[in-house]
Amino acid sequence: MRISGIIIALSVLVAVAIGGCISGGGNPPADISEPRENSEAGIKITATYLPDITDATAFEIKVTAHKNYNDDFKNNSYLRDSSGKIFQPISYEGEGGHHASGTLRFPKIESKEFELVIKDVAGVNERVFKW
Repeated sequence: MRISGIIIALSVLVAVAIGGCISGGGNPPADISEPRENSEAGIKITATYLPDITDATAFEIKVTAHKNYNDDFKNNSYLRDSSGKIFQPISYEGEGGHHASGTLRFPKIESKEFELVIKDVAGVNERVFKW
């Protein structure tokens, strides 16, 4: 009787663990430096938070497109903290092309949870990357 109880308990734990891994729940990755991606309308944008930059809240932006892509993310991005406050970018330094990349900088914020919003890329109104 005792062994069957242990087997049932282990089975339930395994099922819960597998269910949690499969469902994902839409939550952002636990690691703040893990890249977030959005692949809509044939353009993939990858945003990586750069926590080691001390004078700004900064992100590495990478774009993969089937054509040359050149956009100044300073003009179509903003940062939203957990209280809903909006921050405009300070700068974007990057290169265009099929694999465009650069660094997008905002004023330093203290919030541990925030969203990077990139607007109007390839007809997609908003791409939201959550930390």
